[in-house]
Amino acid sequence: MEKIKIGIETHVQLNTKTKLFCGCSMKDINSVSENSRCCPTCLGMPGSKPRVNKGAIDAAIKVALALNCDVLSEMYFSRKTYFYPDMSKNFQITQYEVPLAKDGKLEIIDFEGKVKKIGIERIHLEEDPAKLQHVGGDISTANYTLIDYNRSGIPLIEIVTKPEFSHPKEVRRFLKKLVMILEYLDVYVPGDLSLKSDLNISIDGRERVEIKNVTGAIDAEKALQLEIVRQKGAIMRGEKIERETRAWLPGKNITISLRKKETENDYGYIFEPDLTKIEISKKWILEMKNKIPELPHHKFERYQKEFDISPELINSIIDDFYLAEFYEKCVKKEDPKLVATWVNILKKILYYNKKSFKEAEITSDIFLKLLKMIKRGEITDLGAEMILREITFNQQEFDKISKKYVKTDDIASIIDGVIKENKEAVFDYKSGNEKVMQFLIGQVIRKSNRTVDAKTAKRLLEEKL
Repeated sequence: MEKIKIGIETHVQLNTKTKLFCGCSMKDINSVSENSRCCPTCLGMPGSKPRVNKGAIDAAIKVALALNCDVLSEMYFSRKTYFYPDMSKNFQITQYEVPLAKDGKLEIIDFEGKVKKIGIERIHLEEDPAKLQHVGGDISTANYTLIDYNRSGIPLIEIVTKPEFSHPKEVRRFLKKLVMILEYLDVYVPGDLSLKSDLNISIDGRERVEIKNVTGAIDAEKALQLEIVRQKGAIMRGEKIERETRAWLPGKNITISLRKKETENDYGYIFEPDLTKIEISKKWILEMKNKIPELPHHKFERYQKEFDISPELINSIIDDFYLAEFYEKCVKKEDPKLVATWVNILKKILYYNKKSFKEAEITSDIFLKLLKMIKRGEITDLGAEMILREITFNQQEFDKISKKYVKTDDIASIIDGVIKENKEAVFDYKSGNEKVMQFLIGQVIRKSNRTVDAKTAKRLLEEKL
């Protein structure tokens, strides 16, 4: 079996108020008109001088500590010189010789189901280049390319792992866990441009190939899977695997060659002369450490000890920081299992509506009110779910909505009505076709506006028939 080595470099956009080296606002940066949010410093105009955004360093320190890294006592910025159209000044301000942090780790479950520690080589700060807009095709087929400099200077952290992944599935799990941690730290806003990874892969010690700018965990896994197939095919044909940078085209599910891979020496790193050494004191690190909330993997361990709920439910809850906070507020007054079950149903409703829990309007008081109705038997589970669907974004109408689903006292007349209106189905049932019962049950549930559950409807129909 061939040995696969994968390492990734993940760029995370920080949710600071301004850019990394200037005062340009980050508000709605991805939706404002092109080239409307840039200044001489973003563009590297002669005479402009960068100044460092402390909020970006704060966020980077929190991420480093959450990933068990050693934060260095001092750091420098460097110039990475290269000629690409997305860098108007022909260099990028980044960190190379002295990063912000190094030697961290993050635990994941590997592709065989075992716990595996992935080493974090380094975490450093850098500015984002501009955004290229390929008109009339993709990067390889476009008629021409436009450049939007709004993104130039956006603060990024780059998280560089050691080449310790041995399967694309592990990369996906790592990125999903990383995103959860970033959201808990409140340093990151999810979005198409907020997290991109460069994926480095080699097979059996051959040359390393880089897949550039892959967005999200799912695409990272897919791009790696297809690159493995491409390289294996080339090896079988006796072709040499060359060190190169490739682009991932998600619409076509292929990677294409961009350029032969540069070495670090090709970038001509020098210390940034316009920025001084930055000292990171123990006091500063401690201050950031105290701002780190309980992280998802720590929550998982605590929930297992405190609440008698399944690992699947725990993972579903802690996946969203605000949902986890909501859950913990509710379990102070209600049974943890009942709360977990209905929080999970609420999450599915939100997912269907493409909303986050933060965007929902439901409060713990209203949610607990619904749970009490379920416990008292005033509503069926199906009725409760319908109420939840309606109040998730309109909780002010809870009393009015819930009344529609309170169990009816007139079940007998509903049963009689269904039997009378569906004589053919009743005849088929009495003739031995028991599958028809499901249809009759559905009719009872519909006519009762879901105030009668399937079990009760079945029992009463069988008694009547």
